Amino acid sequence: MSRRNEEMKKKYITAIISPLLFAGIGLLILSLIIEQDSWNQTAEKNSPNGKYTLHEYNYYSDKNRHAPYGTYIFLKPKDSNRKPINGYVIFAGYCVNKNIFEWASNDQINISCLVKENDSVKTLSSNAYGIKINIILKQ
Repeated sequence: MSRRNEEMKKKYITAIISPLLFAGIGLLILSLIIEQDSWNQTAEKNSPNGKYTLHEYNYYSDKNRHAPYGTYIFLKPKDSNRKPINGYVIFAGYCVNKNIFEWASNDQINISCLVKENDSVKTLSSNAYGIKINIILKQ
């Protein structure tokens, strides 16, 4: 193959790959923005010693999550730079009530969920970061 043909082949490949690469990056950024807009924080509380923070969110999407259109509680260390929705999910489900959690102590969290059906809780951790998680379901 001649040198001229090689150069034309490289230009052709670059002309195809570059727009596809930029389109892919654009779609990734757009999907991240849309995902962030699917969350609405409803409550936040620090542990009594200030080492951890609980974040309660409502999720407004049906994407592959624990509980689409449900309530989530995330636990994260206070010094973590991660966004709360990238933290540890300790609860995901469908509660009628809001502000469903409280710190009982530095090492214990109580979650009180008013449910309509028995399968309303989709994810529940019993322990995270050495903190015991208790759930109280009421119908």
